[in-house]
Amino acid sequence: MDNFSVMVSENNNSTVVMPVASTSIDLEIFDLDEVLTMAAGDSSPCLIGAWKAFVSTLPAVVDVADGDVCSVCMEGFERQRSPDGNKRVPCGHVYHSNCITVWLQSCNSCPLCRRHFSLHRH
Repeated sequence: MDNFSVMVSENNNSTVVMPVASTSIDLEIFDLDEVLTMAAGDSSPCLIGAWKAFVSTLPAVVDVADGDVCSVCMEGFERQRSPDGNKRVPCGHVYHSNCITVWLQSCNSCPLCRRHFSLHRH
């Protein structure tokens, strides 16, 4: 007999038993970058443009400490001032401009503290 999982649903005095496909994640081949890229690829062009515009309005940061890294890509920060360099999000955390833009296309919160960011100004 094969191993399988079932889901039992009860409502309105009836019971339904359905097989559920079991899924597991092979951590040896799991690639977070690939998952984030696939999720970003599903975003609408309008939403991508809106997040790019949002990130472009964030303050640029050049005063990073040696050894600090972007929590999205885990690479070091640049010290030169450029519009596409390092950006400080409203909660105070700093990321590479491109990294936080891609992150926000799939999740509208800070990668570190999970503070919600909105495209709409209140």
